[in-house]
Amino acid sequence: MERSMRRGKFLRNLWADYSWFIIILLGTLALVLGYIGFLKNGQAIESGRTFLDNLYLTLGLISLNTGVVPPPISWELQVARFLVPAVTAYTAFLAFTTLFIQQTDRVRLWFIQDHVIICGLGRKGFRLANQFLQGGTPVVVIEVDEGNDWIGNIRSAGAIVMVGDAADPELLKKVKLNQASCLISVVGDDGKNAEVAVNAERISQTRKDSCLTCIIHIFDAHLWRLLREKELQTVQNSRFRLELFNIFDRGAHLMLQENPPLSDHPPGQVPHILIIGLGKMGQQLVIGSARSWKLSSPDMAKKLEISVIDIAAEQKLQSLQNQNPRLHNLVEFQAINMDILSGDFDKAADIFRTGDDSNLDIVYICLDDETFCLQTGLRLNHQFRSQSLPIVMRMVESGGLALLLGDDLDKQNQNSFGNLKIFDLLDQTCTAELLQMGTHEVLARNLHAVYLDGVQHDGNSPQNDPARHPWNDLPEDIKENNRRQADRIPLMLIETGYRIAPLHEWDVENLTFSEDGTDNEVTLMARMEHEHWCREKTAAGWKYSSKKDVDNKTNPSILPWDELPGTEKEKNENFIRGLPKLLARAGFQIEKI
Repeated sequence: MERSMRRGKFLRNLWADYSWFIIILLGTLALVLGYIGFLKNGQAIESGRTFLDNLYLTLGLISLNTGVVPPPISWELQVARFLVPAVTAYTAFLAFTTLFIQQTDRVRLWFIQDHVIICGLGRKGFRLANQFLQGGTPVVVIEVDEGNDWIGNIRSAGAIVMVGDAADPELLKKVKLNQASCLISVVGDDGKNAEVAVNAERISQTRKDSCLTCIIHIFDAHLWRLLREKELQTVQNSRFRLELFNIFDRGAHLMLQENPPLSDHPPGQVPHILIIGLGKMGQQLVIGSARSWKLSSPDMAKKLEISVIDIAAEQKLQSLQNQNPRLHNLVEFQAINMDILSGDFDKAADIFRTGDDSNLDIVYICLDDETFCLQTGLRLNHQFRSQSLPIVMRMVESGGLALLLGDDLDKQNQNSFGNLKIFDLLDQTCTAELLQMGTHEVLARNLHAVYLDGVQHDGNSPQNDPARHPWNDLPEDIKENNRRQADRIPLMLIETGYRIAPLHEWDVENLTFSEDGTDNEVTLMARMEHEHWCREKTAAGWKYSSKKDVDNKTNPSILPWDELPGTEKEKNENFIRGLPKLLARAGFQIEKI
């Protein structure tokens, strides 16, 4: 049974890959046989037909007009009389089916709204589309390659597929960009993704109500860090919200979260991390580990120990430290130039041994080739087989060779592969939760957390206020209010002579604004935020009353700044004082212009 299923799948894949080639071959063969058949028939009955006459009769088989001739009828003509119409009918059926699917997709577009547009149907795009479809969200996919093997699969799953250039403004309008809730561009080219975002921003300015979230993937991690400043450079009343993500940065964050190097570490001892392969993922692991160490260790006299094995470890580490100068103050590096394919690597464990024990706490393997990654993990596991040392292997996908170890890796008890763990990069990063991990969303969540902390000590806030709920239980309009508040932060800072930049100085959360006399930056920004808040509330139908009433839309804080009670002013000012820490947690810092 299983063998027949495999054979059936093989034949289906073969037909999918070569169907048009086979159809053209059969059609050509049928026409050649038809010509030979008519030629033999003409000679037999001495009709005197010319070459063009026989060719005309052969082509007439397509429409079933010329198949009837006086005998004798050769086997070539007999085959052609049935094969030519059959190939013609099947070709017409395929063309009709393709046209029908395209037109059906266009009709479905008339009624679609609040959908997700995904540009690029590679591995990332396919996984994202599937995730949203499984969650019940309508999906439109834009793919430039009409022959993409995944188009049929994602259509079968329920997505609308449009073939064309995702950066084409007219195509973006056709897929109803202004009715979409989100656009995600994962085309395999950073420049094309950026072009998609630029055109989407222009189109979205004509949106009538909601804001479009545009998420684009930037493959180059250094370029991603440089471009992140653009995320928060929004204009007032913008209908466009840009989020940049890098699969390696996000993957490193999740990898450290799932396999923390600092967990359960004895107080007073410095963890020792080994990273094998200092590519894009390995570099992000170094940066992420250093940040975690800074947050968890108040005693910065002790540096985190990170060893790196790479064929060019010294050169790559030097480049990384040049881009991130603070690493020098946080990490004690050991660069080991070594080819993992060499025999020397089989003795790598000796470098980290003190007596019979290893001084390592965890190993991260981040090699681009999955075969080498798995091979390296197995070799290390053998070298450290007598110790409980976590060895985390980054795989692009958890299939393939990793399936050979699947049963053993899933077991909780100790076994021959008990130290090995697999981190699936695409499964972990290309998820529908991508929307919840962007800069604006993180800031909005943090703002809500600050609000919840404040209302716990506020006896005037009614218990039935829906804003008191945890983030996941909030109504969508309140979530959007928090996002809009996050959007206003750059505007306030610019008005006061500051700007937001990607985080590179990791102690900037201690920045303080001036509170001296007339040059009181805290009061100035608090006033601006309060005035923005009042305008939004008034536009939404709220009005002043001495008591807050959610049902009747009344709030005692809808007053000019100068008439606000001191406690309310202090609440706004504390929010401003906390901005440096709030932004640092999202990967940004505040700089003086």
